[in-house]
Amino acid sequence: MEWQVFRELYLKVLLSVFTVIVAMLLLQGALNQLKLRALVAEATSSRQQISASSIERSVLQAEALGFAIDEMTGLQDLIDRERADDPSIVQIAIVSPIGAPLLSSGSAETTREENDRVLRRVIGSQERMTRFDAGERLYTGRLLFDSSGAIMGAIVIVAETDAYMSEATASLSQMRLVYLSIFVFVAVLLVPFVMLQFAGIRQAFNVLDPRAADTPNFRERDSGSPEAAELQAMLKEGAAKVDELRGELDQISNQELGSKGLSS
Repeated sequence: MEWQVFRELYLKVLLSVFTVIVAMLLLQGALNQLKLRALVAEATSSRQQISASSIERSVLQAEALGFAIDEMTGLQDLIDRERADDPSIVQIAIVSPIGAPLLSSGSAETTREENDRVLRRVIGSQERMTRFDAGERLYTGRLLFDSSGAIMGAIVIVAETDAYMSEATASLSQMRLVYLSIFVFVAVLLVPFVMLQFAGIRQAFNVLDPRAADTPNFRERDSGSPEAAELQAMLKEGAAKVDELRGELDQISNQELGSKGLSS
């Protein structure tokens, strides 16, 4: 009976601690996944800005000669080459200041709503370089300014998320193995630690158990624990005082009964 009680106590304590540890590891894993995704997206967008910068130089050189974007010869071949050099890029588009497509290479299966959000982010923000993570696709934008500083268009590069997250997914799998190893290591250390910490409570339970006083090895079982011996002494002292008080009450009661008998 005693071992069953403490077994349930150990299981409840260990289950509570393990639940907290698992929750913390899951939360940390989710935060690391979000952080890693943001870092990989930033690195991918920075690499794509190199392609956008190469296209921008060609556009500015042609603009200095008085050509409009749709009149520039060789620009289509340039964006085709830039897209072919990076397998993660599925589309490169050059749009007007109002978002109308001028030139493009490749195609991406996007919705009109998503396109509007991207154009608002790339053109409406007035920032020269932008990055927009739409979940399945990553958009890298770069504004094109003419010699007077007015916006004459923008370059939008589209990349599929799965293409650049493959290596990050492998890193996340290794990270999960590390978290699993941490959990196993903590569990191995935690079980004996909890049992050791509750050893004193178990000894106190032995002393407080009313059935323990009837066993012949009661003194031998608790003699090795100073705390248990002290608690046992306090219990005996308290029991002696209770017996003493009970005797005094019985004596007073007998005296009152004797006085009533004499008076009658």
